[in-house]
Formats: sequence, C-alpha cells, structure tokens
Amino acid sequence: MASHWPVIVGINQYQSLQPLMYAQFDALELRDLLVNEVGLLPQYCSLLTDVSPMVYQGSAAPTQTILLERLGQSCDRAGPDDTVWFFFSGYGVQWQGQDYLLPIDADPNRIEQTGILIETLLKRMHQGKQRQSIIMLDINRPQSALSPAPGNQGLGAQSLALAQELALPLILSCRPNQFSQETLAVRHGLFTEALIEGLRFHGCLTLAQMVDYLRDRVPELCQHHWRPPQNPTAVIPPGQQYAMLVPSSLVGQMPVGIPPEPELLPDLPEPELVVPPLGEIPAQGMPSQMVPTDPADSGGTRPWPSVEPPAPEPPPTGVPPAVAAPDPGAIDQPSASTGWPVPWRWGLLVAGLLLLGVLWRNQSSFWGGQPALESATPPVSIPEEPASGALPPDSPAAEPLFPGTAVSGAEALERGRNALAQQQFGEALSWFKQIPEVERPVDYQALVDQAEIGYTRAELSGDVALDRARRLIEPVSASLFNDAIEQARQVPTDDPAYEQAQADIARWSQVILDLAVGRAASGDLAAAISAARLVPADQAEVWGQAQSQIQRWEQRRINQQLLQEAQSLLQPNQAGSFQSAIALAQQIPPDYPESAIAQERIEQWSRDILAIARARAAAGQLPGAISAAGLVPPGTSVYDQAQAEMQQWQGQ
Repeated sequence: MASHWPVIVGINQYQSLQPLMYAQFDALELRDLLVNEVGLLPQYCSLLTDVSPMVYQGSAAPTQTILLERLGQSCDRAGPDDTVWFFFSGYGVQWQGQDYLLPIDADPNRIEQTGILIETLLKRMHQGKQRQSIIMLDINRPQSALSPAPGNQGLGAQSLALAQELALPLILSCRPNQFSQETLAVRHGLFTEALIEGLRFHGCLTLAQMVDYLRDRVPELCQHHWRPPQNPTAVIPPGQQYAMLVPSSLVGQMPVGIPPEPELLPDLPEPELVVPPLGEIPAQGMPSQMVPTDPADSGGTRPWPSVEPPAPEPPPTGVPPAVAAPDPGAIDQPSASTGWPVPWRWGLLVAGLLLLGVLWRNQSSFWGGQPALESATPPVSIPEEPASGALPPDSPAAEPLFPGTAVSGAEALERGRNALAQQQFGEALSWFKQIPEVERPVDYQALVDQAEIGYTRAELSGDVALDRARRLIEPVSASLFNDAIEQARQVPTDDPAYEQAQADIARWSQVILDLAVGRAASGDLAAAISAARLVPADQAEVWGQAQSQIQRWEQRRINQQLLQEAQSLLQPNQAGSFQSAIALAQQIPPDYPESAIAQERIEQWSRDILAIARARAAAGQLPGAISAAGLVPPGTSVYDQAQAEMQQWQGQ
C-alpha cells in the first residue's frame, strides 16, 4: 500500500543567527500529529530539530549535510506509489537572485557554501521515484529580504517559478513581500498553526482543501493576534490538487476533533450530521468528518470547500501551463489548458476511500451497539507494508541515521529514572512524557511529581536557567535579550550547561548590537543608543563596538539638534540671523551624515545673505548692503561674488 515519507525540519537555536521562537515547536507537533494521531509509522518519519536527537532515537541535528542526506534517503526509499513530504520551519534568504534555506550550521557570511539552495532541494525531489512530492516552507526572513536587489522579485518568487516548471506542489507561508508571523499565544508560527488545525480539526486531507483553508485561516489568525498581514501562496500543478496529505488507508483512523478556540469559533448548538449518498459527495472529496447540513451550524468548524471547483484562470498568452510564471500574490490555480483532471473520476475515488474510512471507524454507530471509540477491545493495528521498492522499517539497512523513531516505553522509563537520580529534572520530565499510558508503572505519577517539584525548585540552576533564558527572547526586543543574558548568568561555573550559557550570552550580546544598528539605520537614534547600552561590559569586543557606536550616535543627535536650532534662528531680511545659523551648522563634524545636509544649508543661506544685500543696495541702502555682503562666509560658492559686489558698492 502507498505510504508517506515526511522529512520535517524546525530550527530555533541557530549557531550563527538570531534565535527563532517557535520553529522547533512547529516541527515537533507536526511530527507527533502525523505519527500519534494520523497513524503514520514512525520509521517513515524523519525529524530534524534542535532537540530531536535527545528525544527520538536515531534523529539528528538539522545541519546542511544531514538535512540533504535525510531528504535523499526518503526519496530513495519511497516506492513508486508513495509520497515524500518536506516541511521546513526556519530561516531563508535570497542571495544573488537565488532562494536558500538556512540549516542550523549556516554562516550568514558564506550563504552559498553553508545554505541549501531551494533549487537543489526541488530538483532532488523531482528526481525521486515517488509518485507524489509535497513541499511546505514556513520561512522566516530578515528585513533585507523585503528590499531585494534590482531585478529580483524577493524571497520565494524564484522557488514558486521553479516549482511550476518542475510540476511540484509548493506551499509558501507568505508572499515574497511579507513576513511569516509567530505569536506566544499559540506557540507556533501562524502558518503552521493553521496547517495543523486543517489536518486535525477540519479534514483538509487534499492539497486543494488545505490551500483553501490556509488562504482563509492565516490572515484571520494575523488579524486576531494583531500581526501584520500574511497570505500563503502556492503552486499546485494541474492534476495534483487531489493529492492526499495523509495515506488514504489511515483516513478512517484519524480522530475527529473541534478546535479549542472559543473566542474565534463560538460554541454553537450541535449540528445534525448526515452522510450524503455517494453521488452527492463533492468532487474534491469528503473529509473524514461528516459534513453538517448547514455550514452556519457547523459547531465551530469551517464549511468544506465548495462542490464546484473555482473556474481556472487562463495562463499568460504564449506560455505553456507547466512553466507559466506564478503569481506570488495569490494562491495558484490549475491551468485552463489542462483543467481539472477528470474531476468526477478523481472525486469518486477520493470520496469513496474517505467514506469507507468513516464507515469503518464508526461501524458500531451505524449498525447499533457501542461506538467504536468506546469498544472494550481496542482495534488491532495492522502495520502497513512497505511500498514496492521501499526498505522494511526494521531491516538492518534502514537503521543507520534514518528515519528517527521514538524510544520504547521501558527505555524511556529507565532514562527518566536515571535523569531523576542525577537531578536533571527537565530531562526526566521529557522522558516520562514519552511513556505510553499502558506502559506506565504504578509509581509513574510519583515520579512525575518528583521531577516537577525538582524542576520548580531548581529555578537558578543549569539547564533550567538556560532554558528559561532562551524562552525570554523575542526576536525584535533588545531588552528581552538582556533579560535572557541576566538569566543565563545564573548558571554556576561547575554546571554542565555553563559553557553553553556563556556561548549564548556572547551570541545574544551581538544580537543586541545588531538590533541597535538596525534602529539607527531606520533613524531612531534614541532607541539605538538605549539598545546598545544593554550590551554587557564583560563582552569586551562587542561592548567596545557598542561604546563606539553610542558615541557616534550621540554626536549624530547633537548634529540634528544643531540643524534644528539653526533653522529656528532664521528671520526674513535679517542677514545676521542667517550668519548665526551658518555658525551653528559649521559645528557639525565632516564625517557624519548630517554634515552633507549642513553644507547644503550653508550654501543656501549664503545665497540668501547675498540676496538680502542686493535688495538693500537696490533700495539705496548701500551701508546695509555692504554690511550684509560681508557676512557671506569664505569657502561658499557665492563668496567671491559677494566680495566683488561689496567693492563695487564701496566705490559708489
């Protein structure tokens, strides 16, 4: 039977970049959803995050080498009927017109050598023997990504064009001129939050259904959480809009849930649920949940996509559908030249599979007796056989590096007890939570309570202090980086986490200075100075740079005040006021941005003085004219002319 091979990447703590908040959580929850709720075999799922090597046996950190290796392994081991997923949450940049993903060991000064060219990634998936590929990129981007070099369209535009050319489904978290947003309220990026909602609660099981949901839901989340607009954009090649996001054989096992968000989705009366005849099922396929008769009474769930697919827009004249340039501002639709591929056949096939899953899952409800979920005898889970050409998950060749499986309950219990004995309370809690409920010992709750009490009491020790320091960080707040540094200083010198804490302090100090420089570049010198003063004095190199910048920014503030004061002195027809303004402007040092402005104004004010002198001479006030002309400062473009006219007026 066909299976899915997800490669899921989420990176928070970059080695050379500002940390992200929730990229790792995005990857961890998506993996747990696919394995624990959808029922995908863990041997088929490759997880690459900061902490995955500590939690999942066989996992590894998302370095450039490992990431490309795992993707290649998935493409090689997937069978001809399988699907390879690639999900990435982390940094991306555009460099010299090309889009890159940044692995955990990326060096911002060596993007070509340490980044991952998205073109390479797409071509590798295109060359795989799998029937279907799905790429989802939740890319965080620096401010510079919104100001691309001349001729570039911004981060993501090239990737969309390549996906269209290679006929690969690609979903980006936002348009090239937008940011991916995240928030503490949901502890996820808003794109990934909507993606998980769509799978878990709304039955978005095909690409078309998911794209429709993301298009509506992500802007809604942005508005609700007071974030700037974010609009996902996608390429879905013709014929692939019905691609399944989960194996069709597992649809009937998926849980039916309601999203826990009462402020957005009010608690409405329970809708009447019906199972429509097969001929009435929409062509896009029936979700695993049954459809409410009235979308308005959906009990907080979204109405499913319309029965009739939207009318496709024709491609640009003279451009074949497979290579038409994508519109980064909208969700792409199939080409008009190919249309929806035999919609009623695909619709019946997908609908039939989903309906069978619903009937199988709820057979007791339909035929009487206890509901399936309340059965005294749990259903037997039959492992899915590997697809043709794929290696069995337990074969020796599949063990090294790939693909990351959770440890057994007994091993998790043993590791948790060992961690507890060593007073590593946070690690102990992590292991205890990995133990399945049926394998938990009689003293399980006592072990958890002991670990939680120890974790609470160890507020200023080791890994706990460092972990809390990291959680304080907001990517745009220098003060929170300073708070994180102060928290990390609480790690004792003899603690195993001390060296890592010192490395984080050094990195966060540089981030504070970078934020200060960015504020100065935007013109907010006061905020830049305030941020730079937060750089710790014991970080000698960065602190020295910060002090130098502070001196310069303080002088710039003085320069701006001098320009404002000079402007306020000017009085019409009073040459002396212009001379006083020039004297103030001349105090601005020559190596500052305000110096150019000062020179321009000195030139203008000198011409104004000469104009006042000429006006007095024309009115017969020669002494006043001579006096005014004498105020034109040397070195200006009108000085020689003012001297000549003074001599002329003195001879009259």
